[in-house]
Amino acid sequence: MNARPLILLVSIQTGDFSFLVSSLKEDGYALIITNPFSKTTRKFKKKPSLILFDLDGLDVRYVDILREIRETHPEVPVIVLSQPKPSQIEKALRLIKEGVYDYLKKPFIVDELKILIRRAIRKSYENEIFPDFVIGKNPEMRKILTLAKTIAPTDLTVLIGGESGTGKELVASFIHKLSRRNNKVFLKLNCAALTESIMESELFGYERGAFTGAENKKIGLFSAAEGGTLLLDEIAETSLSTQAKLLRVIENKEFIPVGGTAPVKCDVRLIVATNKNLQEEIEKNRFRQDLFYRINSFTLNLPPLRERKEDIPLFINHFLKKYNQILGKKIEGMEDEVYDFFLSYPWPGNIRELESVLLKMSIICNKPVITMEQVREILPQTNSSSPNGFYTASFKEEKDKFLELFEEKYIKNLLIKSNGNILKAAKKAKVTRSFLYYKIKQYGIDISTYRN
Repeated sequence: MNARPLILLVSIQTGDFSFLVSSLKEDGYALIITNPFSKTTRKFKKKPSLILFDLDGLDVRYVDILREIRETHPEVPVIVLSQPKPSQIEKALRLIKEGVYDYLKKPFIVDELKILIRRAIRKSYENEIFPDFVIGKNPEMRKILTLAKTIAPTDLTVLIGGESGTGKELVASFIHKLSRRNNKVFLKLNCAALTESIMESELFGYERGAFTGAENKKIGLFSAAEGGTLLLDEIAETSLSTQAKLLRVIENKEFIPVGGTAPVKCDVRLIVATNKNLQEEIEKNRFRQDLFYRINSFTLNLPPLRERKEDIPLFINHFLKKYNQILGKKIEGMEDEVYDFFLSYPWPGNIRELESVLLKMSIICNKPVITMEQVREILPQTNSSSPNGFYTASFKEEKDKFLELFEEKYIKNLLIKSNGNILKAAKKAKVTRSFLYYKIKQYGIDISTYRN
């Protein structure tokens, strides 16, 4: 369980701040009061969520003092407190130019300070989780994050859709950080990685003796995440039995551990994510309709990277800087040819694939810029007569190529399922036998291999 958000009050005043300590404690904050001239303050090791900087009693070195305090944690927001004197207000405005979040005139109403604190910490969380390079310029992504901010303070279940690698887990973390549960745990489970029995044990825990090998009681994620947030990634991969149990958790706020008989109450905010179309899964009887209605209070569908072309340069710059630092490289950029390729490539693995490619290129690159030759080493499909290797033919030509790949794969899968029986395969595909024979011949498929 995470500790309370820590607020550091830096003040030379010796007055009684007990009223502020108790009031902030009621709102879930921990307040530490320290002197600005203390060595411990200058190198405060534990990262605070916010710094309150009291200007009263400080001399002309107030800017240097604040700079020294912020050296250890420069990203932590600062709220300046000052008397409403012209000289003090002038100092406060000077500090705003130094990058502090805001200032508040003394004496202040505690509730007014609390509002400022909440805003500053929330803004800090946003910058920490979603810096500019992730938010980007794409209007659809900005719209999604605006909606995420709106629903974050509620306890509604949120469904996040989108292809693999688009940042669904980041958005879930973003919602948790901006929620009222941000001082509690944020846990996640990839449902696609576990079998049904293991998944239910992970989610709900089990009682001692529930099955062979269950020598001790196990606490599940719904208990471990008490008061916090639980992300279930790839929710479409759960069994119908597990889905029924999840429905009970959402509706009744309770579950029964594996091997148990009594329900256990839980208070958990649920966020689910999927890269599949749940409506289609419902039609195929692979997903419960009633569960879909309960998790579909708010749906955020993240756009794929190929629809965020304007953000690709931001990702490139960020990841190159990141791996320059990690690998000790000095890569300044990439050739224009490579840059054009990155903008034209469809990125089926989205942001995750882009980062992976840039990591590999950073490893093999020993020059100031990444070359097209290095791109071809990492992505062999770019080896064509065209410098970019993608989208060099007309739209129709590219479309025909993709259709041919789809048709050949579809027919082979069809023959596997029908054991090479052409009549049966034609009925499954709802096409004529002659059409199917024509396609088999077109792609040079040996039917005999599917009949054995």
